[in-house]
Amino acid sequence: MVKRGFKVTTSETHGLSQRGGKVVCFLRFGNKRDAPIPMIGTADLIIATEKSTILDVLKYSKPDKSSILIISDYEKKVFNSDYPSEESFLSILNENSDNFYILSVMSFVENYENLKIINMIILGYILKYLPINKEDLEDSLKNYFSGESLELNLKALKDGYDL
Repeated sequence: MVKRGFKVTTSETHGLSQRGGKVVCFLRFGNKRDAPIPMIGTADLIIATEKSTILDVLKYSKPDKSSILIISDYEKKVFNSDYPSEESFLSILNENSDNFYILSVMSFVENYENLKIINMIILGYILKYLPINKEDLEDSLKNYFSGESLELNLKALKDGYDL
């Protein structure tokens, strides 16, 4: 995104994932520099790499229900914790967005043998909602990965893009 001239700002919570907790990250990009955390009710796109985590960030979705929600079908159920029923989950999503998509990423995991690959599959999928193209992202991946890791990530990106 920086390559295309966008100004990029990020923010995240630290340390929680190592303890089994949820991590919320924000990525903002555009033509002007903004604070990393959006105001409540202003997010264009919200992504959840674990299914139930979308419920924690719905306050950032737009009141007119135009925010796009991309949700992984990966479920991490915590001991002694209630997980929302599918009916309840879908009802809440319908109340908050007219544009939500639950991605069947778990069907790919056994092909990759690593849950972390879910992120790259989701990234491939969301490219259709971003003002960057697949080739630019592939070029960027070549700066961070090589050999077998590069091939694995490029394949996952393609799988997500093709969803």
